[in-house]
Amino acid sequence: MSYWVVVVARNAAQHLPKTLDSLLQQTIPPKRVTVVNDGSTDETGRILLRYEEHNRTINQVALPDRGYDIRRVPSNINQAWKLNDEMGLRTDFFMISGDDCSYPANYAETLMSWMQSNERLVVASGLPSSTDGFIREHAVSGSGRMIKSRFWVDMGGRYPVKAGWETWLLYTAAMKGRETRLFTDLHYQHVRPRGTTHQFAYWGAAMGTLGYHPLYAVGRISKNTLIRSIGVKGSVNMLRGYVQSQLGSEDPFISPFDQHLREFVRAEQSRRIQMIVSAIL
Repeated sequence: MSYWVVVVARNAAQHLPKTLDSLLQQTIPPKRVTVVNDGSTDETGRILLRYEEHNRTINQVALPDRGYDIRRVPSNINQAWKLNDEMGLRTDFFMISGDDCSYPANYAETLMSWMQSNERLVVASGLPSSTDGFIREHAVSGSGRMIKSRFWVDMGGRYPVKAGWETWLLYTAAMKGRETRLFTDLHYQHVRPRGTTHQFAYWGAAMGTLGYHPLYAVGRISKNTLIRSIGVKGSVNMLRGYVQSQLGSEDPFISPFDQHLREFVRAEQSRRIQMIVSAIL
């Protein structure tokens, strides 16, 4: 079993060394760790240079500083994949990581073993937790995500650069009869809470671009309000993002996905809603 890792980083000097060390210390080490340094203005670049000097597994893609924009994350992942593909790197899997994550030594080996034993399982992750142990995910995580390379190539070898890109992969896999799975007994640490950098607005936009059922969207917003404690402002931003993307926008990042996928998402969510209502009644 072989894999490589892409880490998207910006101003990550505080947490990046712990992330890289945990990746290099895996029971099955990655063939390569490509860190896309998205214009960091702190010590991130110099830290990466030191790692590159002492370990050939690490390589840095240094981008100019254009300010922080979460919308560049899928583009940065795509760029790393294209670069390694052009360099002839071929592995069974590839893994996506944030710059503030640390993994147990058996993380990659465990995921790959489970995925190798199930031909249909194409995307998987462990369960992230914050420093206080608060679990935050209900589906396959974005960071810590392991993807079968063959499936990824079949999907075109790139993420769509629009809100909902992480969830797009999960629903598209389901639409193609494949499986995705969150392994709740395999934990890793994710330091920064997700969604705070954009105050949860893109979470709402993602639901809109993917065609979420209105009742399902309201349920997700309510769940995040109660369980994640995102506050009134976060809830309003999620709702605004959902409505805005549903109404249409000239911004390509929040434009709808193709109708076939949106209809599949709506049908799946309608089925789940009916199951919940039936269980209550």
